[in-house]
Amino acid sequence: MTQQEKTTTSLPPPSRERSRAPAQARKARILERLNLGGSISVTDIAQEFGISDMTVRRDLAELERDGLLERVHGGAVGLTRGPLTVIDDAEPIFEARSRQNAERKARIAQAAARHVAGRMTIAFDLGTTVLAAANAIVQAGPDPQLRAFSNSLRIGMTMARAGIATYMSGGLIRAEEMSLTGKEAVDGFSRYYFDVALLAASGMTTEGVFDYSPEEVAVKTVFLQRSAERVLLMDSTKFRRISTVLIATLPEISTLITDAPPPPELATVLDAAGVRIIVADPLQPPNSPG
Repeated sequence: MTQQEKTTTSLPPPSRERSRAPAQARKARILERLNLGGSISVTDIAQEFGISDMTVRRDLAELERDGLLERVHGGAVGLTRGPLTVIDDAEPIFEARSRQNAERKARIAQAAARHVAGRMTIAFDLGTTVLAAANAIVQAGPDPQLRAFSNSLRIGMTMARAGIATYMSGGLIRAEEMSLTGKEAVDGFSRYYFDVALLAASGMTTEGVFDYSPEEVAVKTVFLQRSAERVLLMDSTKFRRISTVLIATLPEISTLITDAPPPPELATVLDAAGVRIIVADPLQPPNSPG
């Protein structure tokens, strides 16, 4: 055997695992699947990420140690008590968020457009689902007397191009979100009152509704305080998730429009808080009745 052959045969065998997703991404996916109900298996997660069963078991052990799930033979189940919580501390870019759960958001947007039909003053928070709702309102043919208020430049342009009277504030522009923030934005919107506010958030638990940015939350707070009805547009993947800032407690929300019923423990608290829950219908094909 040559020296080259010795060197080659002494190398460890190549790993059978594909390029791994970061551990945090794997754990978030595990908890997201549990959040939707039922259980998960070690085999399914291993196949999804192309990793070994041992790596999955290590992830599950760490999540169990953090009190986020309960391991069972061959996999894991959600906690039988208390909220199953995923902590998000980094805001995904707007374009990436707009592609996530697009069908769910489209359903919510159609339901929101129907819900606010006939309202004369609507405050639009920023966010991909609220932007989808703005587009749905435009497509539905809004009342010509409608007045729209928003700190989102994307939503402002959408409404203005449709011929809707659109009001925005001053403030500092967050380039990625294309939103107006800061004291000028807060003071500007504090002069108005709204029939309804359409709001977005990054997560909801029994403690309340959460989002990433303190700057954005300051404007959300004004919309909450100045609106007769506070409508939260949130897809079901955000249930039992928390983030950097608490926007509002559940009693501060009037209506939740979502794509699937909340988990039982969250639904119970929402009911006690007097929050109306609207589960969006399947998407209507173009030009279909209803």
